[in-house]
Amino acid sequence: MHPPADPRAHASLLILEVGNSHVSVATWIKGHIPTNRRFELDQIDEAATHAMEAWEALPQENLRAVAAASVVPAVLDELRGRLADLADLRIEAVGQELRLPIETRVDNPQQVGVDRLCCAAAAYERIRQACVTASFGTAITIDCTDKDGVFLGGAIMPGLVLQARSLHQWTAQLPEVTVDDEPTAVFGANTEEAIRQGLLHGVAGAVREITERYATHLGAWPQLIATGGHAMMISRHCDFIDNVVPNLCLQGIALAYRRHYAPWVDEPS
Repeated sequence: MHPPADPRAHASLLILEVGNSHVSVATWIKGHIPTNRRFELDQIDEAATHAMEAWEALPQENLRAVAAASVVPAVLDELRGRLADLADLRIEAVGQELRLPIETRVDNPQQVGVDRLCCAAAAYERIRQACVTASFGTAITIDCTDKDGVFLGGAIMPGLVLQARSLHQWTAQLPEVTVDDEPTAVFGANTEEAIRQGLLHGVAGAVREITERYATHLGAWPQLIATGGHAMMISRHCDFIDNVVPNLCLQGIALAYRRHYAPWVDEPS
């Protein structure tokens, strides 16, 4: 029999996700994410102002809290200062004030990006079986969680934008291409299209190869959940991706908050 749940486990949340290229400011109310807005890293003033507006819009009759996950410590520290100055708001960050949301079997859990752990926890919470989470952002991470919900680790590679920029910066004549322009032909008939073909299908092939290796270790093919800015585009070229969940990390941050205050609590309806 579980002791009574801490009421904070059911709080409405202002959620801050600090990635390598953006800050997401979202709200979480009774299992749903009704609002989510992204800001560039040089828009901290705008992000903080919007965060205050989102905070004030949360239901006043409920407990409220601010939960965050960050892979850029300096930006999180800046947001802490801004919100403290504006309204004396206290940020609780995953891996700091909040416990990690998933059991791990890695060398040093505190060195794993909390965005990866939040995504893995949210994915396993959805399907309750072995799964792979692939996040397509500044970096591409492809992580594996076993049937018992234990994070086993994964693989990291440069994201599409980084790959495109690197080709341009470290060669004499290759142009920097925009990766959002999806190739339509089998062959790249010009240099730009050839680069896009290589980037897109190279990533698709890497995801397949890495997932096959995970499947061999697990003894079964795991469900694959994709997230991140380029997830939808890549999924159109990967018939083995089962679901695209844009807000997976945000869901994982909310899950981390709930589990910190009541590890056994069910998702509120």
